[in-house]
Amino acid sequence: MQNKFGFSLSIFLFTLILTMTMVLFFHKPPYIPLFISYMFTFFALLKYFSAKELLNMSLKGVKRGINVIIILLLIGALVALWKQNGTLPALIYYFSRFLKPHGFLLTSFVITSTISMILGTAVGTASTIGIVIIGLAHAFGYPLPVVAGAVISGSFIGDRTSPLAGNVALLSDMGEIQQYNVLKSLFKTAIPVFTITAFLYYLFDYHLNFSAKYDISNLFTIIVQSYRLSAILFIAPLTIIILALFRIPTKTNLAIAVSISFLSSIILGYSPLDSLKVILIGNTFYSPEFKSIFSGGGMVSILPMIGVVTFATALAGILEDTGIIKSVFQSIDKIKNFKLAYLVTMLLSTLMAVITCNQALSVILPSRIMINVYERLEIAREEMVRAIADSGMILAGIIPWNLAAMLPAAVLGVKVTEYLPYAYLNLLFPLLSIAFVFAKDANELIKFYQKFVEKGRNLLQN
Repeated sequence: MQNKFGFSLSIFLFTLILTMTMVLFFHKPPYIPLFISYMFTFFALLKYFSAKELLNMSLKGVKRGINVIIILLLIGALVALWKQNGTLPALIYYFSRFLKPHGFLLTSFVITSTISMILGTAVGTASTIGIVIIGLAHAFGYPLPVVAGAVISGSFIGDRTSPLAGNVALLSDMGEIQQYNVLKSLFKTAIPVFTITAFLYYLFDYHLNFSAKYDISNLFTIIVQSYRLSAILFIAPLTIIILALFRIPTKTNLAIAVSISFLSSIILGYSPLDSLKVILIGNTFYSPEFKSIFSGGGMVSILPMIGVVTFATALAGILEDTGIIKSVFQSIDKIKNFKLAYLVTMLLSTLMAVITCNQALSVILPSRIMINVYERLEIAREEMVRAIADSGMILAGIIPWNLAAMLPAAVLGVKVTEYLPYAYLNLLFPLLSIAFVFAKDANELIKFYQKFVEKGRNLLQN
């Protein structure tokens, strides 16, 4: 048994290190290291399981990712149709009145944060205001990864903290506590993290030198000449927002939006055959100057992400069903104090987000494993759910092979590895959460914020 545990730990560490190294340091597409990790794990475990058993585990894992694959394909279709029929150009045309080049990052962060708190979903936020902000970033000459980082930060504050967020309801269910108490606990770190993140984007705006990539007036002229800016174009985006407010599942929401966009294309004079072609291979915009803004999308562009989902979920299926994940944390009952329990909860949630590639599992599995520890130590469960929300749940948005990151990345058209360093909110949550727990009292945190603000002022004066 001990040998099997040691072998399981070796497999666990190898797959984790290999995947992270190849993606983060060698910038390989995630599906390549995931495929290598899967094959290595499969053949290594033949010592303990039959090939048939491992294949069944893999298929079981892949089945869990079918919905995500469908959602990814719908996103590819929706983005392509919006570029074909003029929905995206129309949104850029009208929203440019409110979003200006100066202070763009801070404004983008605040707007996406507001929308995400209303919708409670990162994908819904990215699919509406997020895609518009990225389009304007093209025109304003802002680096897309930086802007995508601000959009992702704003999108995930609501994904984590909104009363309408599915994740908040999940935390409430897994912690067996009222949703009001969950939110009360989450806001303890949400408010300072939001404030610091906004301040960082303000500093970035202040020091960032940029030049407009395009002549904005020329962009507007091309939009008006190339598209019919009809009111019908706003039906699909509004539908996404309304259905998200009523907590309609993302797959159903996007399917309806794609259907409406397809009909809009036909009504505006595009042939059904051309629209189906666009859904499959993406839109082609013939003005060279604005090709990078209004071309692209389509289901074919999503294929690399489908590869990531397939190998990630297959690998997760093996790691879960063989008991490797459980065996790694078999000594969890030896925890004796609150601080260690909090740190282990954060570590466990983060590892689940990395290994299972599923944001929901980064909540469910740590809760199941740790809830008895919190009860034994007589620690409030609100602490457990905040530890999970501030680690795996929020970090899922910046893990390149996690489904929670791939969906908004597909909408924005920016790789997760590119926007990761600029998603300040996602990066700050675990750091501040640890500081919050280890601070002896509230005065230490107040002193920390004061020092941070003072340094910012000095930087601005210099």
